[in-house]
Amino acid sequence: MAEENQSGFKVTDRRLFNADGTMREDAPIPEPTSIAAPPLAPAPAATPAPEPEHSQMLEDDPNEMPEQTMFTEFLMNIASSAFVYLGLVEHPATGRRQVDLMAAKETIDVLVMLHEKTNGNLTRGEARFYEDLLADLQTQFVSIRK
Repeated sequence: MAEENQSGFKVTDRRLFNADGTMREDAPIPEPTSIAAPPLAPAPAATPAPEPEHSQMLEDDPNEMPEQTMFTEFLMNIASSAFVYLGLVEHPATGRRQVDLMAAKETIDVLVMLHEKTNGNLTRGEARFYEDLLADLQTQFVSIRK
């Protein structure tokens, strides 16, 4: 399925599948290649890298989504309890949604306390994620309490 347009460029369709998901009859079959690792060069004598200063640790791209770290997973574990207590998610044991505002408030308070204790020790992405999570939980709590 090669076409030539007026500008002299040749367009070749290299897709293996049709729009409906079936294999094209004229699809080019890729050649199997073997990937050989380049020979290892002896490692130069490395000097230990200096520890980054605290201010350097906070310098990440503010538009970048935070990577899944143990800390963000830990936050999500605590927050998932709050979501269950707010009735936004089904309880894993019962499979039903129940609202327990007192337990939700206690869980949110734990997250607020942990936020205060970790202030200044998080990357910008983690801090933004944490603040967004807290704002969402607090907003949901207020709207359900009314």
